[in-house]
Amino acid sequence: MTDSRTPQASDALAVFTRTGSSPDCFELHENGVVSHQGDARSYTAFSDIQDLCLFAAGPDAASGPVDSLAYRTRPDNAWTVASGLNEFSKFMDAFRSNYVARRLPVLDALTAEGERVTFRYIVDGDFPDLETRELSLSAQGLHIGAATWPFESLQRIDLNDWTETVSLRDDSGKMVFSSLATRILSSDLFVNLVYDQLGQTAEYA
Repeated sequence: MTDSRTPQASDALAVFTRTGSSPDCFELHENGVVSHQGDARSYTAFSDIQDLCLFAAGPDAASGPVDSLAYRTRPDNAWTVASGLNEFSKFMDAFRSNYVARRLPVLDALTAEGERVTFRYIVDGDFPDLETRELSLSAQGLHIGAATWPFESLQRIDLNDWTETVSLRDDSGKMVFSSLATRILSSDLFVNLVYDQLGQTAEYA
């Protein structure tokens, strides 16, 4: 579905095609993405996307590299799936960087206004049959269930390149939260928002 915000195809930064299924084409624009299904163009602004899921598809999904992504603007909306694209890595990198650039200011503004920003992480299942739980970030800290950890009580976020995990510990060293990065929906936003709140850079293991 298109509206007044939908950019012209000729203004796309890049176009990525797929074969064998639909949508059959994705246009990447500065402020959003357009998916093609036949003659129909459907635009989604990066600033509106709540969930971005990175996953591996196919028979080697359990151990294979990420080769697919899916996005949606609300948890109760259908996913738009980008899989089997030519030059997928290039598409994913450009999508993620533009997504963070457009969505992160929205989340920063919400936390500055005292709102909680909710993220979902996968505890079981494979796409699209996912069981998720929620955690939230606010100006007051990290919220998981009924517990809250003020940011001043947390150590720097730990990104382990070897295991590809994202971890947070309290100031006593106790693990507060840990998950594979690909099991956190919109993990780039989660990590960047924690950086912003902690006011410090990542600690790479």
